[in-house]
Amino acid sequence: MLAASKKTMEKRGFHIEVLNLINPLESMSYNLLQLIKEAYKQGDTATAQTLCNTLSFSLYYNPNVKDPFWNNSAMSLCNALILAVIDKCITEKTEDKICMYTVANMLSELGSKEIVIDAKGNTKNALDIYFEMLPADSVAKMQYATSNFAKGETTRGGIFSTAMSKLSIFTFEGIAKMTSRNSIDLKRIGFGKSLQGKGTPRVRVQIIFPDGSKESIKTDTAGRFELDFQQNVKKGQRIHVMESKTKKKMIVEIQTINKDTGETTFKVVEKQDGLQIDSIIIFEKPIAVFMIVPDYDSSNHVIASIFIRQLYFVLSKYAGLARGGKCHREVVYLLDEFGNMPAIDDMGNIVTVCLGRNIRFNLIVQALPQLKMKYGDASTTIQDNCGNQIYIQSGNKETAKEISEKLGNQTINSLSRSGKGLSIDKSKTEGIDTKPLLTPTELMRFQEGESAVIRFMKRRDNKFEKIEPFPILNRGKTVMKYRWEYLGDDFDTDQSILDIDIRSLHEYVNPRDLIIDFFPKQEEEPTGQSEEPKQITPGSEPEPVPTPSEEEHEEPQFADIDEEIEIPEEAYSSEPVVIVESSSVFEPLTLENWEQKTAEEFFETHRSIWSVIEKKCMKQWNRPLADIQASTMESFIDDLKILVTTGQIDKNTYRLINGKYGEIMDSLLEKEGVKEEV
Repeated sequence: MLAASKKTMEKRGFHIEVLNLINPLESMSYNLLQLIKEAYKQGDTATAQTLCNTLSFSLYYNPNVKDPFWNNSAMSLCNALILAVIDKCITEKTEDKICMYTVANMLSELGSKEIVIDAKGNTKNALDIYFEMLPADSVAKMQYATSNFAKGETTRGGIFSTAMSKLSIFTFEGIAKMTSRNSIDLKRIGFGKSLQGKGTPRVRVQIIFPDGSKESIKTDTAGRFELDFQQNVKKGQRIHVMESKTKKKMIVEIQTINKDTGETTFKVVEKQDGLQIDSIIIFEKPIAVFMIVPDYDSSNHVIASIFIRQLYFVLSKYAGLARGGKCHREVVYLLDEFGNMPAIDDMGNIVTVCLGRNIRFNLIVQALPQLKMKYGDASTTIQDNCGNQIYIQSGNKETAKEISEKLGNQTINSLSRSGKGLSIDKSKTEGIDTKPLLTPTELMRFQEGESAVIRFMKRRDNKFEKIEPFPILNRGKTVMKYRWEYLGDDFDTDQSILDIDIRSLHEYVNPRDLIIDFFPKQEEEPTGQSEEPKQITPGSEPEPVPTPSEEEHEEPQFADIDEEIEIPEEAYSSEPVVIVESSSVFEPLTLENWEQKTAEEFFETHRSIWSVIEKKCMKQWNRPLADIQASTMESFIDDLKILVTTGQIDKNTYRLINGKYGEIMDSLLEKEGVKEEV
């Protein structure tokens, strides 16, 4: 589907994202812990725990198991591991290590390790020791309690084994890389425009848009506010922001809007201290997310289920905060082979309320028993809340029987005759009887293109007149057309996914760099004598141990870039760029070939820009400098946009690099314009 429709959808203005579970290196980056990390950093531990439970539910839930104790305990253990990793990494400022690979590694390393705790040689599990050392109010410690209560070695071993059986897929190199970074903003799928700022805590802020419409929102305890809006805002127009209580006011004017990333630049026209606008996003492209899931390997299908659930969580959260209580864009889930996907947490409740939030689900299954196998009793709720049920064909008798019953019966006149054999004296009896509109046998014999539609929620026609929701039989003139009859020109199925290049942020990630040392070793001084095992009192904290020095992740500030990076003065110069042809060892740079030039060739006259990239962007780019320099300018600009859109490099660094790019392009325009006049 991706290969056939990508070009057409891009021509129609869509932004395409691809979650590729067949070849994770040709996929968008998707960190399953991104939402949990963001909630935890904001101090919202309740939301973080809810998101943890949503993730672990998809991993371990199985309604058909005889004893749910093992799966439920594995869920709690997984939640504890995730929260412990996030807490440690945020504390130690190593947030780039927060991913499922690190979680799986923690269980693998500590869960299988026994540490000597006294001179008698008694041992204790390293995972127990680690969680015992956490503060009493730690949410990770509370989640760990379930597995900690199971003191029997066999029981604990069973819990650890059950947990690791599902986490092991994240140790595969491709999946480990793909889930170590994040390049998609889930909120943007349903909300394309937003304004973020900061003001006085717990006051109402009024925002006036260029068309005169007004929106208001209340700041949180930290003074932050974020408004999702629908108004049209164009370049040169102004937005007014005012606090109703303090009367603080700020006016900004939109200068540029990047259609590909949604990023805008604005200048401050009027400002008072204590009120600021941090960012304005205006992204009007509709977004299509393709999930490429292997039908020959179901081990990583759970990642697709988690993505679906996390996306719904984000959309529902912001829909609840939006005026009208729904997404600004209609979001449609088209889930083929839904019956083969791992169960999605709370799916029964989701389908009952999603329409009110402007979210629709199209669920495609081969047979109805698939739903019961995945969702148990909730399968009935899921099925009954699908307002339009379209039957195409099935070889399953139970499915055909259920559809036949839903179609209903028809009244028929029955005529019977009775009498003795060889006698002409016969009596006829006429009666009324009922017969299914379509029997299960007839349903199983549908021809190609035929379908039956059950639409019990369709109770008004196109003129809004009340009608009875009778089922529809598409047969004869109303059969479905073949794809090639009306879609062949728009969707070319001869295309292959091998012809598509998908950029990723995780291509050069080394999973070994993500490993956390939970018990850093102390360097022992040679004494010539063997030491007795050090005693560790359960519940007490061990003596401080030296930890590896962590690089400070300070937010770069544009004002002191000159101080942090030693680069020539001309790197910030606003003087016109001179394109030198005679002294260059490369082919002259022109408007026709600049996209295919390497970044090194393009910035030949501004080589000091590489000092900025090496100092500010190397860790986020996650590629050797030589590879960045050898990439084409088209690729260089695309990668740069991804990094700034996902917040991996600060906007000031982006403006500096983008500014030099703009100067060179302006010089090319001026230079070639002169040539045309001559």
